Amino acid sequence: MKTTKTQPVIHSRGFTLVELVVVILILGILAINVGSRFFTKSSFSDRKVADELIEAIRYTQHLAMSRGGSESFQLVTTSTSYSVQDSGGTAVSNPNRSSEYTVTIPSDTSLTAKTISFNGLGQPTPDEDTIISVGSSFTITIEQETGYAHY
Repeated sequence: MKTTKTQPVIHSRGFTLVELVVVILILGILAINVGSRFFTKSSFSDRKVADELIEAIRYTQHLAMSRGGSESFQLVTTSTSYSVQDSGGTAVSNPNRSSEYTVTIPSDTSLTAKTISFNGLGQPTPDEDTIISVGSSFTITIEQETGYAHY
């Protein structure tokens, strides 16, 4: 009697390379389409302006406190720009550039027009929490007692 050996049947489990590439391609296309709707250029622009404006607010406060209360400094915002000025309304020099501290913001962003002065203690005037809107994405609050700026 002749015996025959049977080969065990190997069941392949998993995906083929073609299936994996197709799935990754479809996910990539979906990510590009969905991601562009969540992240618009204006929200990045608003964030940049908000960060730079907080930097300007803190610099204005620092200038006022470093002069020992002999001078006050102010931050003036318009809908298209902001500047750091002394009490006479003259723009001070920007420590990061060799020009005056006047910044024009991108056209797709807007600001609330305000004038905020800081005394020698770093407290802002007017004597209330000051709110500056940056575009449609950010609201900067300057605390009444401390002058701390945040969004």
